[in-house]
Amino acid sequence: MNKIIIFQLILFYSVSLVSAQNILGPKMAAMGNNGAAITDVWSIMANTAGITAIQSPTLALNYANYFFDKQLSKQAVALIVPIQNNYLGLGFQRYGITEYHEIKAGFAYAKKFGNSLSIGIKANYHQLKISNYGQTASFSVDVGAMYHLNQQLILGLYFNNPALQKYNNTTIEIDIPTTFHIGATYLATNKVVLASTISKSIHTAIDVALGIDYQIMPLISLRGGLSLKPFKHYAGIGFVFKKLTVDTAIESDPYLGYSPQISLAYAF
Repeated sequence: MNKIIIFQLILFYSVSLVSAQNILGPKMAAMGNNGAAITDVWSIMANTAGITAIQSPTLALNYANYFFDKQLSKQAVALIVPIQNNYLGLGFQRYGITEYHEIKAGFAYAKKFGNSLSIGIKANYHQLKISNYGQTASFSVDVGAMYHLNQQLILGLYFNNPALQKYNNTTIEIDIPTTFHIGATYLATNKVVLASTISKSIHTAIDVALGIDYQIMPLISLRGGLSLKPFKHYAGIGFVFKKLTVDTAIESDPYLGYSPQISLAYAF
């Protein structure tokens, strides 16, 4: 694909819509980009309180390809270490092409308060580089909480960048997205999980995401979802084999096409 077209797609997709800074892992992506009340190793990229479900040190790698173009991709790594009721996490992701790329690195801390409440916070370092314009960096903080109302229902909310930090130098001035998310996860049966998230960014309309996870057998889960603003649909499959978890997802954008991703996670 022509690099000029790719660059225009990045600006449209990353800045105008959702920003690459908030791209989630394949489990949450397959369920409609639901991150508010889903627990996963990649909760470090969404509601940090969700990492409190990790029971042993876990390392995860993620690769996403956008619109089936080999030049436009995201690479990410996450490490979660539980220490009794305290949870530490490191996350790193890179998105873009040579002419335009974003880096986000973060350190997370989450804690359980009893059996119901979890709270998490993450400090982020952001770097943005655009050819012929130079590079800039900034910092932000994300905060989140989850509450287990009962054994079936989890409520969650989180803020990305509530302090309204942004990139700002003499040649580049771009906002780091400030977004509020609230949602719920409902365990309909021991095999079916339903999830929903409502998201509102300062510069975009309210988005609603709906998703489902169906465990067809102990080792395999099928997932699907949709989001409304803009309208997209998602699908994916997850495999669990002993300590290894493999998750895949594909996102369908009616204007830009398909974006697949895969994640490998190993619990030590």
